[in-house]
Amino acid sequence: MSQENVDVVRRMFEAIESRDLAGVLAAYDPEVVIHEAGSLPYGGEYRGLDGATRHAMGYAQTWGRVQEGPDTRLDPTFLDAGDHVVVLWHQKARSARRGTEIDLPAVSVYRMRGGKVAESRMFLSDTSAVLRFLGGG
Repeated sequence: MSQENVDVVRRMFEAIESRDLAGVLAAYDPEVVIHEAGSLPYGGEYRGLDGATRHAMGYAQTWGRVQEGPDTRLDPTFLDAGDHVVVLWHQKARSARRGTEIDLPAVSVYRMRGGKVAESRMFLSDTSAVLRFLGGG
């Protein structure tokens, strides 16, 4: 079942990149728990599909203003870890107004249950750099 788990997470990443909320939510168990660094504008702990929707909307709202085209690509690498899937990816964005950009490595760990994501934890390599970038618009 672990290749199936990787395929579920791969489809979820494709949905994230294309801003397809229904595709993202299709990957989640109804009782999913999402953990994101509390310091981020969309950070905190989210529970269930309603929480997953709030998390996805917060992420899209935060990054949508500084991402377009190739910046929405996360360049994921998927690692099969049995009932977990680990993804190495990049958070990218640019501010045309300020002439700045960001491209940071990140890691996400997804615990799977019944072919769905039951729990996710995202780790950006430098949340301080993200906050500085986002704070400047």
